[in-house]
Amino acid sequence: MKLSPLDIRHREFPGKFGGYDRLSVRQFLTDVAEELEGVLQERQAMQERTQELERRIEEMKQQEDEIRRTLVAAERMGHDLRETAARESEVILAQANVFRDAIHNDAQARNTELEAAHQSRISALELAFRGRFADLEREQHQLILERERAQAERMADLERIFSDRHSDLTARLASARQEYAQFLSGYRALVSSFGELSARHILPEESAPLERPPLPTTPLPTIEPGLPDVPDAMPEAHEPPRIEEQQFL
Repeated sequence: MKLSPLDIRHREFPGKFGGYDRLSVRQFLTDVAEELEGVLQERQAMQERTQELERRIEEMKQQEDEIRRTLVAAERMGHDLRETAARESEVILAQANVFRDAIHNDAQARNTELEAAHQSRISALELAFRGRFADLEREQHQLILERERAQAERMADLERIFSDRHSDLTARLASARQEYAQFLSGYRALVSSFGELSARHILPEESAPLERPPLPTTPLPTIEPGLPDVPDAMPEAHEPPRIEEQQFL
């Protein structure tokens, strides 16, 4: 039979002659009831604590199971992620290889196109250079021909001018020689006349005898054909010495 502290507090015993002291028994029952109440309270607390611990243990078990399931799911997910990452990496590598091959092929095609364009440009430049070089050669040849023709015309003009100048100067020189010869003849005749006059007349004693001046001996210049420098004017002929007028007695 289970007794509660309330049952112990209100327990009644039949009385007998010479029995126990009621107050002492009541006090003891009270103490036992209080003690039992404390024990029961502690037991209740222990049960509640045990239930709480059991509940927490159960929760922890559930959490452990959840964690285990989570770990299993995480491991499965990690495995799946690794497999997915491996597959994706393989796909990415395959795409990268395809992209690399495409870039390489495009680069080769572009290089081939550029090489063809470069060769075409070189050929065009070479043709243009050859054409321009031929044009320059023709222009140079034409220029040389024009210069030679101009030089020949200039030489012909110079030769014609030289020939005309030489003929003119030769004619002028011949005329000057003729005039010089006439001048010498007249001069000699004049000197002879003065000599005869001085011989016929008697000069004053204080006057010196009349000397006969010498004839000019400077020859006239000659013109050689082919000389580059030709004087524009003839040299002045020597004037005959002037004979002062004498008063003859």
